[in-house]
Amino acid sequence: MREKTLFKIALICSFLGLIGLYFVSENASVERINISNIDKVDLGDEVKIIGKIERVTNSDKVVFLKISEMKTESVSVILFKDRDIDLIEGSYVDIEGEIDEYNGKREIIANSVKII
Repeated sequence: MREKTLFKIALICSFLGLIGLYFVSENASVERINISNIDKVDLGDEVKIIGKIERVTNSDKVVFLKISEMKTESVSVILFKDRDIDLIEGSYVDIEGEIDEYNGKREIIANSVKII
């Protein structure tokens, strides 16, 4: 009898925990910024940008992108290859990643790249 009661309580708590995680994950969003404001964001912050691919440089494990916004501002994006993705100059992309700095310039280490 006690095992059944304990099992029911554990099952209910697990179910409520999963529901709670679902709602928390729905509210967790990455801040979208304009490329022109990238210097105002702290290093290590997660951001989202939308822009046009101006240049693609492929190597074995990394893809280097130059993303522009309205031809006025651009940012370098580093994407570590874990799967093949066909990135073409002139395409528009939605990128989420972490702000980093290399040689005094801000760049984004991409976590996800979606062609839009």
